[in-house]
Amino acid sequence: MSATVLVVEDEPILALELCEDLTRHGYTVPPSVNDGDMVLANVLKHKPDVIVMDIKLFGFRNGLDEALRIRAFFKTPLVYLSSYSYAEVKEQVERTAPAVYLEKPYDEATLVSTIEGMLHGDQASR
Repeated sequence: MSATVLVVEDEPILALELCEDLTRHGYTVPPSVNDGDMVLANVLKHKPDVIVMDIKLFGFRNGLDEALRIRAFFKTPLVYLSSYSYAEVKEQVERTAPAVYLEKPYDEATLVSTIEGMLHGDQASR
């Protein structure tokens, strides 16, 4: 049984690329989510093992807001993938542990190894 990875990304082309890359590596990838207001509902529906989360999203809530909401119910590991520098969002990211922060553009091998690490209990925050 493969792990389920939920992709939360507002850029359609990047979301498609992420889903294709993760599927090619054997993960089950439900349709991506681009609206912050829909993230929690999709987490409840798909019960992902890992969430790849952008910070900037459509809707009223951003990825950091949604991560805090998810944390109220689940301990699902988060891999942030954002164009913000880590220094800009460090405090907010650390409140949503376990989380790893990767900056865009992403490296496929790094993303996959990060997800594997999260699935196997490596919870480094960067």
